[in-house]
Amino acid sequence: MELRPAQFSSYLKTPDNNIRVFLVYGPDEGLVRERAKLISLTVLQTLDDPFCYAEIEAGNLDGDPARLRDEIEAISMMGGDRVVRLRGAGNVHAKLIQSVLDADFSNTLLVIEAGDIKKSTALVKSITGLSIGASLACYHDKAQDVGSLIRDVLGEAGLSLTSDATDYLRKNLGSDRSISRQELDKLVLYKGSDGDPISLDDAKAVIGDSSAESVFDVIDATLLGNLIALELTLNKAFFAGESAITFLRLAQGQLKQLHKAASFSGNGVPLSVATKKAGIPPFNQKKAEAQIGRRGAQHFAQCLEIILKAEMECKTTGAPAETLCRRALLRVCMANRSR
Repeated sequence: MELRPAQFSSYLKTPDNNIRVFLVYGPDEGLVRERAKLISLTVLQTLDDPFCYAEIEAGNLDGDPARLRDEIEAISMMGGDRVVRLRGAGNVHAKLIQSVLDADFSNTLLVIEAGDIKKSTALVKSITGLSIGASLACYHDKAQDVGSLIRDVLGEAGLSLTSDATDYLRKNLGSDRSISRQELDKLVLYKGSDGDPISLDDAKAVIGDSSAESVFDVIDATLLGNLIALELTLNKAFFAGESAITFLRLAQGQLKQLHKAASFSGNGVPLSVATKKAGIPPFNQKKAEAQIGRRGAQHFAQCLEIILKAEMECKTTGAPAETLCRRALLRVCMANRSR
């Protein structure tokens, strides 16, 4: 079966349980990864259980189909279905994959991620023509798809946009879906929950500006307790014209997420799971784990109080905002030096 891109959303709502081999391929690697993950989640509730979920890099199989077959026919110790996700496949792996298509798939969904291969290749044809197989091509986002991604990501966060901010995002987000999602996740972090729609100025502060990355470098250095990096990146960003409020708002957003994750961790949730439950974007989860370390939720509550007080002083005291911001970030950085 060939699943057209326009049919994908409907498929996720009512997946075909007879499909046991799913090939996702195309030039948009970010979209391939995202859709392969969503397909996997039609069978499993989480991809964190090693008894039910296995990932294999095609390049590590070394032409040995037995290893792939063993994973396909393995039985979960906890019962129920399993997902085997084969990543980085290509035409060179067609024969290897074809050799395991007669395996017992009664308890397993095999999800294959491939790159920019043609519909006419042996790999695509073999999966599409399989009675239990389906293929899905993923191409770079068109304007309509980018608009849908914007609505989905910001809608999940409970945020809305002004019309000029929407137009700006459509024009400045790239064609790679995973990168676009990362940029939108950063925008969500920056905006926080002040109740106002995302404005054009908000969008420009995070997306499409080469200085945006240096802004996040400042926050990373602060939360990792790296005084030297904080001094260098903050000086560079202020010289480039960044505002003190931008740093304070971003620090607030990240500290709220870290506080939430630390709370979960303090209640016995593994840190790698806690960061996900706290809504920390995938691209930032490993970094967040390092920022949390062994610290508890109270630590981040105290850091957040420092940042909130600094923003209030910036708006009410008439003191230089850069000085207030620098002092607050330094205090938080010092607090994060000891684990």
